[in-house]
Amino acid sequence: MTVHDITRPTVLLTGPTSGIGAATLRHLIENPARPRLVLLGRDPRALADSVAAARSAGRDAHGVGLDLADLASVRTAAADVGRLIDEGHVGPLDALVLNAGAQFMSRRLTSAQGFERTFAVNVIAQHALLRALENRLAPRSHVVLLGSSTHRGKRYSFNLIPDPEWRSPAELAVPMPPATGSVNTATEREHGGVAYATSKLALVTLAHAWADRLAGDGRRLNTYDPGLVVGTGLVREMPAFRYWLWKYLMPVLAVHPKATVPRVTGRHLADLALGDVHPTLHDAYVEIGKITEAEPITHDHLRQQQLLAWLDEAIAPVIAG
Repeated sequence: MTVHDITRPTVLLTGPTSGIGAATLRHLIENPARPRLVLLGRDPRALADSVAAARSAGRDAHGVGLDLADLASVRTAAADVGRLIDEGHVGPLDALVLNAGAQFMSRRLTSAQGFERTFAVNVIAQHALLRALENRLAPRSHVVLLGSSTHRGKRYSFNLIPDPEWRSPAELAVPMPPATGSVNTATEREHGGVAYATSKLALVTLAHAWADRLAGDGRRLNTYDPGLVVGTGLVREMPAFRYWLWKYLMPVLAVHPKATVPRVTGRHLADLALGDVHPTLHDAYVEIGKITEAEPITHDHLRQQQLLAWLDEAIAPVIAG
């Protein structure tokens, strides 16, 4: 019997069915620590396939439905995870990998609670899930949030995503009104891109506040930036020409130091989450496996506290504190 047989960690992973999440899952399955897996996803069939793949490799795996665009689903998912722990199917969460997110080419879409959907999925729901699972974290647990270089500005996304535009959380959560006539598609996509970049700026800012909170209990939190990951469907709603470039030309650019592919970045994410690399790192920004620095503005304490306070108020009707 090895030490890993005795100390098998429990890892929760959101978005395990495609892209970076699927690649991360493969590396978690292959890891010698043989982690017990709690997989949260929106598509029931794809989630069942991911659970089956893990089990066929001899791993304990459990699937839990989760729609990040609905805080009621977040609450239910957290309760389901709690039952898995209470019934002894898995242990307290040693690693929490909040990989799932979304990008929409419009700011008119809304979440189930009426928030602008990009901000709802990428910020509000991430905070709500952390709040709901906080008391399920193991004493020395590690939380990893998924950042993005888009929080730095469009030059870091090969000009594919516009610059973020920070406003108060209350403003960021309000969608544009429904269109009443013809819309300019390019303008709609620009607004959607700004919403995505700004949501990632908000999430990286929030990460620092959460890191401070968790440190008091001896827990760690880091932000992982997967880089510009070619071969994913994240930008499928781009104009046809740009999407053609993304799909057929960008893979050639995977050798660029700020670009990568799911297989590579998934390995880095799994290793970071399990502590196979940087085992004592806390409140840091890790970019494609390398420790870098988030934008200085994300360390603004006042902005962090305003964001945290607004989020707590926004989720209070659905998520218990």
